[in-house]
Amino acid sequence: MKDGTLYAGKLKRAFSRLRQSGAAPTIPEPTDPIRQLVLSILGENCGEAEAAKAVDKLLTVMVDFNELRVSTPDQVYRALGGRLPDGLERSRLLIRALQRIYEHEHCLSLERLRNMGRREARQFLESLEGINDYSAAAVMLWSFGGHAIPVNDAFLAALREAEIVHPTASRVEVQAFLERNIPAAQAKEFCLVMRGLTGKRGASNFPKTAKPARKKEKTAQK
Repeated sequence: MKDGTLYAGKLKRAFSRLRQSGAAPTIPEPTDPIRQLVLSILGENCGEAEAAKAVDKLLTVMVDFNELRVSTPDQVYRALGGRLPDGLERSRLLIRALQRIYEHEHCLSLERLRNMGRREARQFLESLEGINDYSAAAVMLWSFGGHAIPVNDAFLAALREAEIVHPTASRVEVQAFLERNIPAAQAKEFCLVMRGLTGKRGASNFPKTAKPARKKEKTAQK
């Protein structure tokens, strides 16, 4: 990313301030990789919290994700409630991804990836149709504990507005930049802390380092 050294300093200072401004986030238990993949594909534009609501609704209509795999995009879109941004296209991508996993693994499971090297597992995910760098990173981070920092469109917009990434850098470039500058041990905490920026007004939400107030000199009593 252009001016990487400059923005690396801004990024680390911003992360440090945000960590100090609130309680440490609770790191969640590893997620089921298939569910995480579903959430990341559906939530790339709107966020995984909104996607989770839609998935919970879907699973009241469908038995499981395997039924989703053999459904049509229209059926999935309707089962999701039809409220996700670009929901029909998201449904197509999701069906495609689940079908490719089924073809490779002969079942709808990613458990084999636990026995692979992290880099190899990520490359495998990114090679599958329907799975992009964001979805692969989300599965690696939240399901397998790999060194990954998923960046969706909302997160990218917040980082740009906060002026801690170059304004012309692509989402792929920003994701790679973050992974170079945030250690693996802090990746989950970073994502949880920085989620507070998503959907807000960028830099104005970074806590400012308070300057010590000047003590007023007491006027000598005559």
